Amino acid sequence: MFAEPKLESTLRSAVMGSAQGSFFCSSSASSLLRVVPALAGLCLLISILSSCGGGLSKPGFNPTLSGMVHGGQQGVSGSTIQLYAAGTTGYGSAGTPLLTKTVTSNGAGSFAITGDYSCPSAATQVYIVATGGNPGLALGTNNSALTMMAALGPCGNLTSSTFIYIDEVTTVASVYALAPFMSTGGGKNLGATSTNAQGLANAFATVNNLVNTAQGTAPGPNLPAGATAPTAELNTLADLMSLCVNTSSLVGVCTTLFAAATPLGLSVPTNTIDALLDIVLNPGHNVSTLFTLLIGIVPFEPTLAAAPNDWTMAINYTGGGLNAPKSIAVDGSGDVWAANGGNNSISEFSSSGKAISGSAGYTGGGLNAPWGIAIDTSGNVWITDPIAIGSGALSKFSGTGSAMSGSSGYTGNGLSDPFGVAINSTGVAWTANVSTTSAFTNTGGTQSGSPYGPPGAHNYYNIAVDNSGNVWAADKENPGDVEKFTSSGAVVASYTAGPQNATWGVAIDSTAHVWLSNSGNNSVTQLNSTGTLVANHTGGGLSTPQGIAVDGLGNVWVANNAGKSVTELNNSGAAFSPTTGFLGGAMNSPFSLAIDGSGNVWVSNNASGSNSVTEIVGAAAPVVTPLALAVKNSTLGKRP
Repeated sequence: MFAEPKLESTLRSAVMGSAQGSFFCSSSASSLLRVVPALAGLCLLISILSSCGGGLSKPGFNPTLSGMVHGGQQGVSGSTIQLYAAGTTGYGSAGTPLLTKTVTSNGAGSFAITGDYSCPSAATQVYIVATGGNPGLALGTNNSALTMMAALGPCGNLTSSTFIYIDEVTTVASVYALAPFMSTGGGKNLGATSTNAQGLANAFATVNNLVNTAQGTAPGPNLPAGATAPTAELNTLADLMSLCVNTSSLVGVCTTLFAAATPLGLSVPTNTIDALLDIVLNPGHNVSTLFTLLIGIVPFEPTLAAAPNDWTMAINYTGGGLNAPKSIAVDGSGDVWAANGGNNSISEFSSSGKAISGSAGYTGGGLNAPWGIAIDTSGNVWITDPIAIGSGALSKFSGTGSAMSGSSGYTGNGLSDPFGVAINSTGVAWTANVSTTSAFTNTGGTQSGSPYGPPGAHNYYNIAVDNSGNVWAADKENPGDVEKFTSSGAVVASYTAGPQNATWGVAIDSTAHVWLSNSGNNSVTQLNSTGTLVANHTGGGLSTPQGIAVDGLGNVWVANNAGKSVTELNNSGAAFSPTTGFLGGAMNSPFSLAIDGSGNVWVSNNASGSNSVTEIVGAAAPVVTPLALAVKNSTLGKRP
């Protein structure tokens, strides 16, 4: 007689034991369910019928859910479970508790939500939080500092087969992706404005790239093929959280961890979610100090072998025709577009990093070594082609990737090696040429009087439009001034107030301050709306700075082409990033960057053979996308 396979034997014993209601409540089920999550439905039925389960689902209520709470690899008993709908009254607003009765985890860490909740709507984003409980310590122990969570997504997607694994790994992934929408409160405060439901939904979806919420493991099931997730870093932070989760109270290791996570001048957190939120929002703070708290055997592997440069969480994406990508932009749905200088194409990725364009990208429309890219309020994509026929061209594509500008693109109108492109509030596309700026109507026609420019030698690289409709062109030639034009093309002035040098990028904040990246002297110049110098900023890892963008709280992000990094400055110019900049996500010769409505920072990697874009998850404040819509609504540098 053949020996019964070990797994089959375990399952048989478990099911037979369940006749006395012992399986779902047993400690053996805890480890078994991590291996075989498909048993969730069986365990749920037994839970309902046994003494450790709840009553039958009530008519008109939503499907029964089941899950586990784990600290490390140990079940957490007596943890209070709450299902929340994300708040809708602002960023970090209180979530709405959905459960109509108290639910706690049993002796093995299992729980069952037997239909005692109602979805506000099918599209409502929901998440689950476990608070307190005994992580396998002495009877009667309750760790009040223990808070963990898992982001679940649209409420309408929950079914009777949904199994939820709440542990440190799901907590780290959820807090990183949702940090721009959270405030302190142990997971209770997570929400957005009604005008940024898209950004919130996209952030919830990103969680599934990082973690499998049915198994409590990384990476997630929706990570696109060819993408690389920061699994070792995520596990390392989960191990760090487990130090406090698996203790008996706020004293000891929790106190040490929370103190190390707290930025100077802020209140010390009292629970693990708030401590992790401090780390996410301040990724350059006390990195080595936090890492050295990890000693001995850790519950989650693989882990980092040494302290990282910083605690940013970045994913690298490939495919979609990416080839030496240059400029990058985000559309109204959160899709990311890149101009590929290496293969005469543009690429489109979903907000979750899945390639939408094919392996060759979108081609045609006059694309020839495309450089700049911008998106108008109708979702059309505009691209500059400095090496196109003659003196260059401007290409236009629909939001579905179809060329709209003919086989040669739009030509003439003073185009001469155009680089940057920006869209104003009326849909006019402005290009930065070698010596002038050109303005095209939304049908590719010439705006009256175009091209525009002051006399003398110029070399315009990038261009931006402010909330008043003025156009600012960064001039790399002189040796680093910036020209200001009215919306009709009249030259207002040329400004050289700061120590500008090889000025490359330009961005505008909510106060109409103009931020310029100086690739020639590793600095960023800040001017006010009249061109007066506010300050010149260095530090934060600036190294041949190129692309520049402002997030929804006025923080400034810069791509460091020579540093394989990005820099973050606050709106006063103080560096948030360390002296190396923020690293990770396989950044390589970062060329340009853009921020989306979820607060993710997208970076194009222009190094030969890199052929990728990097998403720094949840690092910035959400912005209105596309930028043309922010210009139209006067919301540059503000959250949606």
